[in-house]
Amino acid sequence: METISTLKVPLGIGTMFWGDTPLDRRMAGRIIPDEILAQIREVARERGVTFFDTAEGYGVGSSETRLCRLGFADGTNLIATKFLPTLWRWTPRAFVRATQSSIDRLGVKQCALSFIHSPVHPRAPHVWIKGAAQAVQSGTLMALGVSNFNAEQIRAAWKAAREEGVPLVANQIMFSLLVYQSAQLQETVHACRELGIEVIGYGGLGQGLLTADLAPEQLGKHRLARRMRLTAADLVPLRDAISVAAKHHGRTMAQICLQWVRSKGVVPLVGTRTVDQLENSLGALDFSLTPDEVAQLDEVALGSSTFDRPPWRRAIFMGFLSFLMAGVKVSRSLRRQRQ
Repeated sequence: METISTLKVPLGIGTMFWGDTPLDRRMAGRIIPDEILAQIREVARERGVTFFDTAEGYGVGSSETRLCRLGFADGTNLIATKFLPTLWRWTPRAFVRATQSSIDRLGVKQCALSFIHSPVHPRAPHVWIKGAAQAVQSGTLMALGVSNFNAEQIRAAWKAAREEGVPLVANQIMFSLLVYQSAQLQETVHACRELGIEVIGYGGLGQGLLTADLAPEQLGKHRLARRMRLTAADLVPLRDAISVAAKHHGRTMAQICLQWVRSKGVVPLVGTRTVDQLENSLGALDFSLTPDEVAQLDEVALGSSTFDRPPWRRAIFMGFLSFLMAGVKVSRSLRRQRQ
């Protein structure tokens, strides 16, 4: 089984919308058919892409279950999952139990890599790191990652993990040309480099804001654009620079964005719902931007990172996720009882 340090191709495939719940149908527009996911598995395998990112919160575990059922967790891929610190979890044992549940759903003997999905919780992340230590000692976990941890939090987590004897190997953060100029983001990446922690970047395409598919009329309705308070004028210099690079290399704007992420030594994590999306992402792996092109993109990059959001907003979001997961679990339990 691979570990994060042995990835041959610096690209990961995100499975956020690979669940099969009514919520997945609502968010993704449909439940992705098994045959499409099987095709994605084969195309990725042919191209040497072996890193798949899931979470217990994706489809409330059904993303993990489908990865197992469709042969992704056959020992040839690195399957990373995430522990969600919901409001009803308070002890290290919660991490241990969640890891075992993910193992059961994935159908594997050991979890290769599990992320703490968020640092937001009334209790400090050290509680979950203690749980990770127990999982490592029992052989159910190989390595730990964290997600959405800023520089201060990643340093504290690294210190705690070292004290507990847990290999902390990665920090998964939003990383794109929309957020690159954020001072907090830059400090976080610097801290990870100092500590030898891999940076995995999600959101490299700005949820479509940095691709050719964005229509002007979509901007006003775009969730990320509203949250970042972005206008069309804000995006013009950046989108124009991406477009120029795309025409020069004969590539798509999406491929330029992902290659730029790679140029920063960051592993891009791409959400994938179709084979065409995967092929587009894979097209970022066989060319390079020149240093001048990277510098030009850096210059027009924007700088509103998730780290710059008020802590109370992140706390509200985590509270919402907690109750959402609880609601889905109760609904599932009631359906099973009726059956």
